[in-house]
Amino acid sequence: MMIQRPFSKRSQAIPAFKAMAILAKASQMALNGRDIIHLEVGQPDFPVAQAIRMAGIEAIRAGQTGYSDANGLPALRAQISEHYRRVYGLEIEERRIILTAGASGALALVVALLTDPGDGWLLTDPGYPSNRRFIEAFSGIAQSCVVGPEDRFQFSASTVSEAWQPNTVSLLLASPGNPTGTSLSRSVLKDLAKVVEEKNGFLVSDEIYQGLEYGPTKRVSALSVTNDAFVVNSFSKYFGMTGWRLGWVVAPDGAEAPLIRLAQNLTICPSVPAQYAALSAFEPSVLAQLDTQCDILAERRDLMLSNITETGLQVPVVPDGAFYLYAKLPEHFGSADDYCTRLLDQEGVAITPGTDFGDHDAQRYVRISYAQPRAVLEQALERMERFKS
Repeated sequence: MMIQRPFSKRSQAIPAFKAMAILAKASQMALNGRDIIHLEVGQPDFPVAQAIRMAGIEAIRAGQTGYSDANGLPALRAQISEHYRRVYGLEIEERRIILTAGASGALALVVALLTDPGDGWLLTDPGYPSNRRFIEAFSGIAQSCVVGPEDRFQFSASTVSEAWQPNTVSLLLASPGNPTGTSLSRSVLKDLAKVVEEKNGFLVSDEIYQGLEYGPTKRVSALSVTNDAFVVNSFSKYFGMTGWRLGWVVAPDGAEAPLIRLAQNLTICPSVPAQYAALSAFEPSVLAQLDTQCDILAERRDLMLSNITETGLQVPVVPDGAFYLYAKLPEHFGSADDYCTRLLDQEGVAITPGTDFGDHDAQRYVRISYAQPRAVLEQALERMERFKS
């Protein structure tokens, strides 16, 4: 019998994640025989490092498939603590590190901890679309702040100060950001942290693309300017372990215990085989491989930037991290939604409209992922140039 009672208003109000919907359509087209180029999703094309894969296999063979502590394996938390010391020059106690089911799991725990019904969170527009869904799922209010090319699509202290409302409790940053690939400098982070402290709010920093940076701003964590930040990170992007669903949150002093209680009740623990696999992610040979992959992504970025104008698109701000171009359409190209639909249908190139990431000027922008081999990107550029004409 079909269910008659309607589902929750919250679930019905959540729009589709367009990047994933485009992926599904493009994948179906490929199954039907079309030659499709996937530039719509944020997934590195590099295979997971062999040492990581083998460590996961060995963990399963050894029967390491039961529960871990809710905050994860002590050995992996120690590795992450050492990572912050070695790479960032920061002393982060292991007790402050809580392993999670991806960065999404980390953000869900933080939002649950910090949000009462009606509390507001400041987010950039454009920004990662799922972030606002987490806030709304816990009865918070996503308060979008328009940021544009003049701000490098990032918050400034003045923007946050002006946008802060009586019900605002948190500021959510992303550096490097999605969809724009732009980063925050240490001085700007310091100014933002000061504003949040003056407002008696919480600072939450999404740092999942750190390690994939190509300019002077590299590995600059909010933890370098304040110990009171909640920092979300992941093994998905720099480490390339997207499907393993493993991330972490660094909590301020005093926030560890309630976060662990939430984790115990909401997720029990992150994937244990994935945690054992991630222990190998910090081996010197693996880190060297990951840094080489970052250099390859930088070359792909430069290829795209050098040729994108031939497609009729413009990139108003050069990205210095992640693996995306946030490109602007000329007026005669129509809306971003229409452009992306026609580009996929006619040329077999899948990209994501700006409407997936916000509202302000969103029909004038598209996001293009360059996490594909150079030859594939060159072919995509040729098709997009042909589509322009």
